[in-house]
Amino acid sequence: MIDNNNINFPEIETDRLILKEIEVENATSIFNIFSNEEIMKYYGRFPMKSIEEAENLITMFNENFKSNNGIRWGILLKEENRIIGTCGYHNWNKRHSRAEIGYELSMDSWGKGYIKEVLKVIIDYGYEVMNLNRIEAVVYLENEASIKSLINQGFKKEGLLEKYAFFRDVYQDLIMFSLLKKNWVKK
Repeated sequence: MIDNNNINFPEIETDRLILKEIEVENATSIFNIFSNEEIMKYYGRFPMKSIEEAENLITMFNENFKSNNGIRWGILLKEENRIIGTCGYHNWNKRHSRAEIGYELSMDSWGKGYIKEVLKVIIDYGYEVMNLNRIEAVVYLENEASIKSLINQGFKKEGLLEKYAFFRDVYQDLIMFSLLKKNWVKK
């Protein structure tokens, strides 16, 4: 198990992206993403209405890392030096070596293969650094793009979770996907 109090936030580089710590200086970029209804309808929260909400979310992401409960990277597009989304792990259960993966992108970044690029490296990180045995994802039934991305990385659909989460003032049905370490094939 890693002790996040004694390490710097890990930075990961891919061909087109840098995954880095999200800082309060990034609040405007985070707000621009998290204030968009089209993006938030599958995130499980209402769109943000203020920069302060973005700052609070950044603080929560960073506290989760410091307390060893998860990790959330900002997804930086190298060629433009701007944050286009976030990705990472939450609900980390160290005893059972599992965590839930999550991600979102700005709409202008959809359909360009960034999530495929991101998933490869953060799945590696989960298995190699966090010592996960199981990575889970819970997805809205209507979120076809995310479902396709997960299946393309080898995730298996486990089933429907009826009224699993209370998001946006409604109990939501979600689909559980998982990827076991023994089934992970680096692509």
